[in-house]
Amino acid sequence: PPEELLQGELFAEQRELEVIGYFHSHPDHAASPSETDREQAWPRYSYLITSVQEGKATETCCWQLREDRTGFDQETLVLKDPDKPTARA
Repeated sequence: PPEELLQGELFAEQRELEVIGYFHSHPDHAASPSETDREQAWPRYSYLITSVQEGKATETCCWQLREDRTGFDQETLVLKDPDKPTARA
């Protein structure tokens, strides 16, 4: 619900954090955006979608809505191991 989204935005703002995207799953469907996703999405946010097949997560992809709202472009998803230090230049 919109109230929960606003509550999350305020929670982040109070902690000097920024919401950069949203996560949801597609039970028994691909990890790609649906028409409903396109209608409800906002440009500049990342949308992490996990496909759940027969109750098991099978694939996760990240998408960003185009500025003209005609569709999504897939983003590169990089998962980092929190126990390994990141190389610094």
